[in-house]
Amino acid sequence: MTKKKAGGLLLAGLLVVGILAAGHLVFWDRYYLEKDFNQVEVMMEYQDILNISALSAKSEPEILKYLKAQGLTTVLFKEMTVVDIDNYQPVAVFTAGQLQGWASLAAETPGWWQQLTKANKGLVPPGTTYLLFQDRQSFDRVIGQLAAKTNRWQAHVYEGTPASSALYIIETALPTAALKKMGLGFPEQKLQLVEQAGLNTMVQIRSWPLVTAPGLQAALAPLADINNLSGILFNDQKIPGVDEKLLPELAANIREITNPAVVTIEFFPQQGLTNLALLLDKNVIRLHTIAPDEMQHYDNLARALDRYVLAAAERNHRVLLVRPFGATAGQDVFTVNAAFLSQLQTELQQAGLQLGTASKLPTFPVSRVLMFLIGLAVISGGLMLLSKLGGKSAVLPAGGAALLLWAALLLVVPDLARKLMALAAVLVFPTLAVLIFVNRQKRVLHKAVARLLAMSACSLIGALLMAGLLADAGFMLKLDQFAGIKLAHFLPLVLVVAYFAYQGTVGQGWRKKMISLWQKPLTLGYAAVIGALLMVVAVYLMRTGNEAMLVSQWELQFRSLLDNWLGVRPRTKEFLLGYPAMLALLYFGYRHNWFLPLVVLGTIGQISMVNTFAHLHTPLLISLERTFNGLVLGIIIGVLVILTYKVVRKILIGFWQNKGEY
Repeated sequence: MTKKKAGGLLLAGLLVVGILAAGHLVFWDRYYLEKDFNQVEVMMEYQDILNISALSAKSEPEILKYLKAQGLTTVLFKEMTVVDIDNYQPVAVFTAGQLQGWASLAAETPGWWQQLTKANKGLVPPGTTYLLFQDRQSFDRVIGQLAAKTNRWQAHVYEGTPASSALYIIETALPTAALKKMGLGFPEQKLQLVEQAGLNTMVQIRSWPLVTAPGLQAALAPLADINNLSGILFNDQKIPGVDEKLLPELAANIREITNPAVVTIEFFPQQGLTNLALLLDKNVIRLHTIAPDEMQHYDNLARALDRYVLAAAERNHRVLLVRPFGATAGQDVFTVNAAFLSQLQTELQQAGLQLGTASKLPTFPVSRVLMFLIGLAVISGGLMLLSKLGGKSAVLPAGGAALLLWAALLLVVPDLARKLMALAAVLVFPTLAVLIFVNRQKRVLHKAVARLLAMSACSLIGALLMAGLLADAGFMLKLDQFAGIKLAHFLPLVLVVAYFAYQGTVGQGWRKKMISLWQKPLTLGYAAVIGALLMVVAVYLMRTGNEAMLVSQWELQFRSLLDNWLGVRPRTKEFLLGYPAMLALLYFGYRHNWFLPLVVLGTIGQISMVNTFAHLHTPLLISLERTFNGLVLGIIIGVLVILTYKVVRKILIGFWQNKGEY
């Protein structure tokens, strides 16, 4: 056996071992995790329920009971401030001037007023705010929150006769702007109503300045009394304690509250939340909602239903916060929203999801041995690509260097090592697949289809290895993400185009080829083709990643149609451009550089297919179904295009031959 053959067998063997290791992680560990990850909470804010109650003339308990029957599982309480505290309980909020004016209008000066102003000769200190309670429980709760967050307050208790006329006053000199942002806890009576209705509760906590460890503990302690608490959200861009480096204390306090899940809100990054989630062993659930300023665009309830269902089914969101819809011509607010919840429940169940307390992804250990084997497979693919690009003499030293570097990185910085090797996997295998399966040979149609399927299988090795390297709850919950998405879409395209442009250039040897390419005159036709290709690549890159360009209304409608027809929508650039172009290239063969547009479009399809699996928050079966649908649809379109070309060509040839007879 020659050294060359032995080396090839070694690389192939390492590739097979890595594929088996990745397959175990992806199709065993990850699949079984996702299989039972199917319970979703449908939630509304209590303030919205209050508004529906007021507009429909139904009591809050009636609203809660009926909405639960239609699919509501959870109620969200945003932590109250002085701005909205009176929406939940009988509390009066006055500035010093308002209180002075109110008391001066009283027919008889109240005794509590005389006591309150005794030290100030019948006046209250300017610049203060007063909260007046008749409910001792609410008074004690607000005092507890203020004591945890500031020392700029005083309490006054005036026992009346009878006892029901007692008055409890909190005086604070906090600036109005600060007071309007400071959380004052959650209304106990309303929390009990929700619990009695058999619904879960989630709370959204506000941040405050100068957090201390005792203050953090005191502020969160009342949450332990909420028996049906299923999740904790945070209200602001920074979570409490992040600036003061108190996240370990925050995590410890949350664990003491029966360890509810921390909720991450899509499209609302919050500083410190990822670190907190890691401290809580990734006890996280993801929330999706339609922002209030977007609701005006969702007068068509079907669009909103599609958005919520796709978020749960295709992006692992296990909490859906539903915003209320307004009344329609024939239905009041209550009827509209009850019907929406009922339809949402039905469509979630049709998507294989159930309503209940949100499922949580358990963590599973990451085996460095399996990671090492998967990395060896990526290195093997990289060496095959290096050989294909003409670097056969460099394969041995490059392989040795890559092996040592991979082992060192995996030992010292395993998380970074996994992400770098995952990026290498999606760079190497689509490039290698195109270079292996595209050549000058023309093929019959069924052999071109078979070759496209083989090429796609080769590309998907990269997707499998990448998914195996990043098989972790942190990536599935978007606490961490695949790194280098733009590079993964761009670099393989550059390598493939450069390779085929070089192969299609006249001359023997690389020097003559480069001279020939450099001296080639730039005709108008070439300039037009190059300009069109650059435009395609620019749009392609702008539409990748989380900051992709906006999608037009007609494309959104087209996507919705595909979702309805196919269950899971394939990517447009794959089935409409990538696969048909690659099938045509395999059918005709790469005969000269005028076929470069087909190379560009076809390679984009392969790259996009692999990067579908980089969306690790999307369930594996969804990504597989998306890929299958795109490949089948793309082949059908490609076959139809080629057959149409053959028919048109035959007609035109016959036309010109007949014309020549006259």
